[in-house]
Amino acid sequence: MNYGGELREAPKLLVTCRSTSIEMCEHEIGDVIYPRDPSVRVERSKYSGLLLVYTYLSPEKAYAITSHREYGFVENIIPVNCVLEYPASSSVIRECLERIVKTRVVKVKVRSRGVRGISRELFKLVMGLLSGMGVVHDTRSRTCLYVEVVESSLYIGVGSCHPVFKASI
Repeated sequence: MNYGGELREAPKLLVTCRSTSIEMCEHEIGDVIYPRDPSVRVERSKYSGLLLVYTYLSPEKAYAITSHREYGFVENIIPVNCVLEYPASSSVIRECLERIVKTRVVKVKVRSRGVRGISRELFKLVMGLLSGMGVVHDTRSRTCLYVEVVESSLYIGVGSCHPVFKASI
């Protein structure tokens, strides 16, 4: 779905949707951002239920606008604070983490699409880097560190661990 404008370098949000409602999900997220950025672009990835959102807004601003809304089809919204080429060196990942992790306790969520068998090793790497920064992983934390591999890109962002609010259908 193109609301106008040109394609930006990297997405600012990753949005997950019910795979049976992709088109409605595109409209929901696009309509929320459109008043702040009429050139917002929502693209389908080749992975069912995953949308990439391109906007002139910063990831933090786009996330703030979208994360506290009521949705019927959007399942989760992940801010993209860093985009790295995968595989990335540990020093590059550490630089990203040092820039975006502002709390001492996070829940780490790692997911890989298009690259088999790397979630476990990436989780271990991120845990080691966080430990070196004095950051603790706690599954009860309200703040999540999302580490998403989509083919040759590594998207890292910090956001709420709670999925977006679902409207009752």
